[in-house]
Order: sequence, then C-alpha cells, then structure tokens
Amino acid sequence: MQKTHASPAARFAMPEQLSALADVIEARRAEVLAILMVICTRKAADYEVDAAVAALRGAGAEVAEHRPPRVSAIAVFLPSNVVLYSYVLYALVPSLYASRVLVRPASHVRDTVARLHALLAPEHGFAIEIRDETQRQFVERTVPTAPVVVFAGAYQNAERIRARLRRDQMMFFLGSGINPIVVTATADLEHAARGIVDIRLLNSGQDCLGPDAIWVERDAADGLLAALDRRLDEVRYGAYDDPRSDYGDICYPGIVRDIADYLDRHQGRIHRGGRIHFGSRHIEPTVLVWDDARRMEILEFFSPIFNVGLYDDESVVVETLDSGKYHERAMGATVFGPTNRLVSALSRRHTLTVDETLLAVDDGNAPLGGRGAMANYIAVDGIVHPEPILLSKGLSAYLPRLRVEDVSA
Repeated sequence: MQKTHASPAARFAMPEQLSALADVIEARRAEVLAILMVICTRKAADYEVDAAVAALRGAGAEVAEHRPPRVSAIAVFLPSNVVLYSYVLYALVPSLYASRVLVRPASHVRDTVARLHALLAPEHGFAIEIRDETQRQFVERTVPTAPVVVFAGAYQNAERIRARLRRDQMMFFLGSGINPIVVTATADLEHAARGIVDIRLLNSGQDCLGPDAIWVERDAADGLLAALDRRLDEVRYGAYDDPRSDYGDICYPGIVRDIADYLDRHQGRIHRGGRIHFGSRHIEPTVLVWDDARRMEILEFFSPIFNVGLYDDESVVVETLDSGKYHERAMGATVFGPTNRLVSALSRRHTLTVDETLLAVDDGNAPLGGRGAMANYIAVDGIVHPEPILLSKGLSAYLPRLRVEDVSA
C-alpha cells in the first residue's frame, strides 16, 4: 500500500493567505524593490514583483486544477537570479502542499534572499527554512530528508545531484535554453527589433528567457539590423536603482571574462558595440552578425549580446533547431513573421510564441519550458522526463507512481 506523503499534523498554507501576501508585497513594494535592486535593474525588479504577485494570486486556482499530493518536505536549490519570483514559485506556492520547504540560495545572492525572507516570513509564517549550507552540505544533509527536490541552475550540477538521489525521490530541474528567435522576411521588423531588445536587455541580459541566437532570413537582415540599431540607440545605461535605466552593469562574477574571450575570438563579426568596462562590469549592447546562422558559436551569454545569424532556406532552420545543442536545450522559441512550417516544427519541442517574446507567456501558474533534457526535466524513479515545468502539475502526474516515505528533517 502506498505510504502517505505528509504527516497528519502538518500545517499547510491556504490560498487566501497567499493572496493576502500578494497584497503585502504590493503595499511594501518600495522595500521589496530596494532589496532586489542590489542584484538587478529597477525595470527588471518591477517585472519580477508583478510576476510574483500574479503567481501568488493565481496559486489557489493552479492547485485546485492540478490537485498535487501533499508531501512532507521539498528541498529547493534557489537560482542566482529572479530571486523573489523563484521564492514565490518554489517556496511560497509549494507551501500549499508541502509541510516544509527547505531552501538553499545560490551563494552569490544569499544575502538578498535572506533579506527578502526576513521581510516576508513574519507576514506569512509558513514552514520555509533558509538553510545556511554550502551546496555540498545541502546535498548531504538536507536533500536526503525531502521526497521532492527542486534544482534551478546549471545542467551539469543538476546531473551530479540527480546521481545521488534515491529512487524514491523525484527531482525538478529548471535550467536554461538557447531560446532562439526566428525573423522571417514577412515580419514587422521594427516590432521584432523592439521585442528582441526588450527581452535581451531584461536585467542587463541576465535572464534565462533571453535569446542566445537570433536567426534572420537573409532578405530581412539589413532591415532588422537597421531596426536593432535604431532601438539600441534609444536605450539608456545607468544605475540599477534608476527607473530610467534600460540596462546596467553585470552583477554575476565570471560573465565579463567569458564575454571578453568570446568577443576577442569573433571581433570580425561585431556589427556594433563590443566595448567592455572591466572596472564596473559594464558590457555595452553588442550585435554580432554571422553570414551562416548554422556557424554561430552558442553560449549562454547572460549579458547584452545579440548573436544574429543569417539563413536562406527555411528547411535549414527547421533541421538545425531540432538537432545538436538546439535539440538538447529546447526550452522556448519565438517566430516573428510566422509560417505554418516553422510554427509546427518549433512547437513540438519548445514553448513557442508568435510575434511576441517569451515574456508574454511568463505565467507562474502555468507550465513553462520545452522538451530538451538540458533545459528542464522531471526525474522520477531513475527516468528523466523532459517537459515544461510546473511543480503542482508535475507532482500530480508523477509522485503517485512512487512509494515515498513520510520523511521529517
């Protein structure tokens, strides 16, 4: 007989408590923004607060729809960006069905997460614990106590953690994708350029939804590059707490060095930008152009880099974006100027948007992601299931298959 997942005495959050907490965040928005703007721009912080509030208000309907089983504990590796939104999605909302949520923030944002938790914990009173542990300590001490593990971060780290799990534990992996954007010759190029710049410069490029590859049909290339130039001429660089700033300095260590190496290797492809101010970690928005999109060297840039590659044949787009790294890291994709073939092909493995960027479908109460195993997956009983991720839906679909003991830390 299957064991219960949570002790009878466990207390769980109620949907109305999450809605009330959304009201608190709105009322104390200035305090929340001040905490977030240590690691992100004001515009990115505003976007994050809005998304977090919407997810809290929609949590009741989400859980009512998917009816996840209750669990004794969830162990969460919180990512180094969108920390409020992640705290909401992987700690607050799961409090509706997890009696304890054990959180290990990424080292670089530990202080920011601690300040957010100190601000919000007295308001919600849920059993959310911020663990002051190294990643190794968290893996060895905390993860074994939780039937469910949530890891947001690099694929290689996720695989090392997954290898240590028991077969009666399940794991959600939330990584990042290449998130290609395709611009055809029929696209509204000004509209496409605005969308591309807005999503690539979100938090100065330090967002997992940002596109690492932009494919443009050759007949539209000159027009798109001109439109990108006009839009980038308008953007404003400034301090994180300046509401007028469109982008700022890079917050995360190591990024500047990696981008400097990349631009040095491909300096002949630089269409505009390319300057780096090492003292402040300021990377100017930089557009590189590749004559053949298939030859683009793809990195997770996490910076304001626009990698534009040209194509002539739609068949090449369909074939390439379903092979190699694109296949493994299939998460999100966008088409400006859609064709039936592109929409049909890309939607098989990606969360696809048409004539709007992925920001338009970033809904914390709905699955997001693709079917690339290096982008996101649910691991159950030793089997990896690459699919769009929503914790409540994944738990409902997969956890009943396991014989999970009620484990208390």
